[in-house]
Amino acid sequence: MADPQALRQLKIKTGVVKRLHKEEGIYEDEVTAAQASVEKLKAAGADGADVRQAERIVADSQQMIPRTRKQLEDALVALQDLVAALAEDKAVAGSQEYQDAVAAVEAASK
Repeated sequence: MADPQALRQLKIKTGVVKRLHKEEGIYEDEVTAAQASVEKLKAAGADGADVRQAERIVADSQQMIPRTRKQLEDALVALQDLVAALAEDKAVAGSQEYQDAVAAVEAASK
């Protein structure tokens, strides 16, 4: 029987890695969209305040990317360590939680 604590930790750490990986992608997409919006406003000759507000949105999103990436790297290391430690336990290594954790590590490492 697999250790329930180990499976719980795998599930939690896997969820954290998946969430942070998704957040990083969302922030990158937001920066791209906001930059396009700034360019569109500038091309349309929009009011300076509107352009500055759009530029602030870009700057805020850009600031979140390194923070999220750092959190993701830390969470990824923790999950990799846990996966490596539990690889020897056949009951855990055969579980769905373990397979999900391995898949999350592979996805976030790319």
